[in-house]
Amino acid sequence: MSQRPRLAGDGRLTLPSKVAIGHDGFIHGRFSKATVDPFDWTPERLLLAESFARLDLSDRRAMKAWWISHGTLDPFDFFGGDAEVPNDDWAVERPDGGFAEHRTEVADEQANVRWHLAMLVHLSEHRLDKAWDPAWGEFVLDGPDTRCMVGGQHAGVHLWSPYTFQLAREKPSLSPALGNLDDQLALLPEVTRRPAVTVRPSGFYGYLDDVWEVGPNVRRPAGAEDYQSLGSTWDSALSLERRLMEPYVAHAVERRFTIELQPRPDDGRRVFVAREAREWLSALAPIYLQLFESLRRISEGEPGAAMCRECGQPFLVLDARRRFFCNDRERFRFSQRERRRRIAADAAEAEAEASID
Repeated sequence: MSQRPRLAGDGRLTLPSKVAIGHDGFIHGRFSKATVDPFDWTPERLLLAESFARLDLSDRRAMKAWWISHGTLDPFDFFGGDAEVPNDDWAVERPDGGFAEHRTEVADEQANVRWHLAMLVHLSEHRLDKAWDPAWGEFVLDGPDTRCMVGGQHAGVHLWSPYTFQLAREKPSLSPALGNLDDQLALLPEVTRRPAVTVRPSGFYGYLDDVWEVGPNVRRPAGAEDYQSLGSTWDSALSLERRLMEPYVAHAVERRFTIELQPRPDDGRRVFVAREAREWLSALAPIYLQLFESLRRISEGEPGAAMCRECGQPFLVLDARRRFFCNDRERFRFSQRERRRRIAADAAEAEAEASID
């Protein structure tokens, strides 16, 4: 059964050779020369996106093992420098093949993937009738210079940063310029209840900045989608998913181009040979190609994600033959549980008939 996304091409993922989780909150390591097909099944018989979403990031040993087997996120290289670094000189002084990523960013990326999986399940289940519960599209957008509510009663409301809260408490005279402190405090329970979706500057500007206002003097172009309604309907949720995934997919489909001077087989003359290859350092590339393939299938009216009937976890449906269980183990557990239920029901029925006789 093939689970390869249509945009995956011949892509290969480079694995790290060394990984260390430092006390500074950064994951340090070096890349090896080994590459893998990231669209093969993982040892737990899951797709890479599902495996990453289920990884326990509090378990340092499990996390390190996952990095060695499945690759690092490497947001610095994947997003062209749009990531945290250990210090100001790291980008210049880092060793050849070295990488570093902060655990906070890893947790944010995992939360994003989990949110996408949940949304894809809802979109897939209602791809035909397009019935939609607006609560499914409620979240907090945490972007550059903007943090606001998406969906629900408070859609479009901009939220204060911790610094703004501190400033309003320390200098009440600034309150009229900052806004109403009581209103922001009243929103905190709702903010805590909602999942957060983190968007980096590279994924915001050019992809989302025409939707969300980033300042009082910023005007959105005519025809831009209304951020106050995004996520409140099936169609707007589909559009929202596209906007959030597009910057990841755009990086994932980039190809490495090289020109090599090689001898020609027939006469040995050295000629230029152009080569294109899709090689990834970040596991985010194949993960988001899998997520987008699911979204693409949903837009075509095909199932794209589902909840496993046994473990209750979301999984991607990239092949129509994988519809109800995330792997064979869960299918077997479900069958065994159903078998025990039938045996117990038959035994109870036989006992009831015996008592009547």
